[in-house]
Amino acid sequence: MKTMSELSLIDVIKKAETGPICLEKDFDRKILILKLKEVLREYNIKYDQGTLIPNDDSLADAVFNAALDLYLEIGTYCVSTHRQIKFEEAEIKEALRNAPSQITFGEGPDAREMSPRRVEDRTPPLCLTSGGGEISEDIYIQVVQSYAQNPLADTVSGGCPLHTIFGIVPKAGTPAEVLASIYNVVYSKEGAKRAGRPLIGFHNLLGTALSAAGYISASQPELGVRPVDGNLIASLAELKTDYSQLTKALYYSERKNVLTGAVYVPLMGGYGGGPEGTAIVTLAHHLQGILVHHVAYADFPVTHLRYSCSTARESLWVASIVGQALSRNTHLLTATEAITAAGPCTEMCLYEVAASSIVGTTSGIHINNASAAKSQYLDRETGMEARIGCEVGHAATGLKRTDANELVTHLVSKYEQNLENPPLGYKFQECYDIDIVKPSKKYVNIYNQVKRDLQELGLKFE
Repeated sequence: MKTMSELSLIDVIKKAETGPICLEKDFDRKILILKLKEVLREYNIKYDQGTLIPNDDSLADAVFNAALDLYLEIGTYCVSTHRQIKFEEAEIKEALRNAPSQITFGEGPDAREMSPRRVEDRTPPLCLTSGGGEISEDIYIQVVQSYAQNPLADTVSGGCPLHTIFGIVPKAGTPAEVLASIYNVVYSKEGAKRAGRPLIGFHNLLGTALSAAGYISASQPELGVRPVDGNLIASLAELKTDYSQLTKALYYSERKNVLTGAVYVPLMGGYGGGPEGTAIVTLAHHLQGILVHHVAYADFPVTHLRYSCSTARESLWVASIVGQALSRNTHLLTATEAITAAGPCTEMCLYEVAASSIVGTTSGIHINNASAAKSQYLDRETGMEARIGCEVGHAATGLKRTDANELVTHLVSKYEQNLENPPLGYKFQECYDIDIVKPSKKYVNIYNQVKRDLQELGLKFE
């Protein structure tokens, strides 16, 4: 048997073509769900809606071990071949040992190291900054600039898809998708340059590309792409991949022209079931990332199916317990991402981001802020959401879990009654003076009020 140090992506592709065959619906409804029920019973994992940041190390360890058992049994489903990609226990453990324990984004004065953190760590989290909703091409540069000019931003992202390119909607698999992917990188790099930070690292260069052709076309050094930038490969929910994702992974592995990351979007209320099952599946996605896609780092928003956000009570619990489980049992590099229900220039949106940042910081992982308005509305992403997330992450560094839990529980109580019908907020063009890329007086006033509220709750901002 090969060790993970010898297990190449070619070996993974071979497993995808020779593994046990099954229908996708059987993988979802029988293999995954049945094994998940089994490990939930065996490890007696229980969700407590009153404790959003658990203070129980044995619970975190149980989630990790349950995920290990789950993934060992079912592996990853390859949609393209209708087969399971399965690994032996020794291969999984070797992959955990050999996974990167430190990577660097950016260069020169903007070089930032991503290293493992511990629960209640006194070292601030790496602040990844980005949005996820579609952005109009005429303001794309300014939106990225609004993120990059935040002094606490350790990385930025081109993760917002371009709505159009030269007026054409970039549909998957079309020439327009390739063109939009290229300009996605060009505009993102220009935004960082205009912010005075041309050397800052990108944890995700591309939001527009869907196909492997789009990713490969836009990952070229002549566009300014560097080995200190990263691209995220999506794991299909739940615990799936396909030839497109494997092609991206293989290309990055062979070229080594960018850092390979992963984004996991576990669906709270989907095939993972409730918070307990979703936590196990989320952690199993991290195993899939290092084994199937050979990623160096990850990012995960636990998306609630009912509310389409990651800031609901159950989602925050999942993010916390998964973060603690990974921090205690691995050196994997990961960040929890805030997807808010509310839109920009609303108090609710900023409270949601603050809650997510405290959860990630205290639970021993890094933070990624923020995708506003459920990532579903055009031009509703701004750098102000990321700014509050970064400031809260630094202010929450060193908090005890019990104190952080009290704080987050209070914040959630301020907005959860509006998750069903959140305020949409305002577009970037209404939140910023586009000519000078500065937030509006209205948004600054809302921002300052939320900071004052957080200070009254005990957070100390530098």
